[in-house]
Amino acid sequence: MEWLEARTLPSACLMCEEEECYNCEYAAERWYLPREDELRVRRKLLLKSIERLQKQLRVIDEELTQIKK
Repeated sequence: MEWLEARTLPSACLMCEEEECYNCEYAAERWYLPREDELRVRRKLLLKSIERLQKQLRVIDEELTQIKK
């Protein structure tokens, strides 16, 4: 995954003297991911969400099974 720098920098970045701007409030305006990488990140987050929800469903099913006994 490779971050790309915006062609037109935010005005706040033009006068900035910091070399590392990953903590800067304007970093999201200056740096972006290519569309393919952005989609891969979104996919990974969605898969994690699905796994978490499936785990919650299993716990609920187990509790329902216990109640039925």
